[in-house]
Amino acid sequence: QTDVCESADWYNSKFIVSMASNLNMTRTPDVRFIAEARTEGTKFVVLSPDFSQTAKYCDEWIPIQAGQDTALWMAANHVILKEYYIDRQVPYFVDYLKRYTDLPFLV
Repeated sequence: QTDVCESADWYNSKFIVSMASNLNMTRTPDVRFIAEARTEGTKFVVLSPDFSQTAKYCDEWIPIQAGQDTALWMAANHVILKEYYIDRQVPYFVDYLKRYTDLPFLV
């Protein structure tokens, strides 16, 4: 495993979020996967305090400020857990949680 996602999988995504990263400068060879995914209808959102080169071609640019990123991801995790674990048990999601996370020991 690496600390970055496999960029070839961007093409198979329906929603991509880039957070405080200028992909054009840091992952130049991989940016083409974003362009290919967008032609297939993938939504691309950039969370960055500055309007970078990547923000030029995204669907939505959110100029996030210091401290807001934690609140945003906590809210996103809340929605995911509520809809796929608490309100209704989605078998694939529950299996994923048991295999790859420590959530069953925390809740």
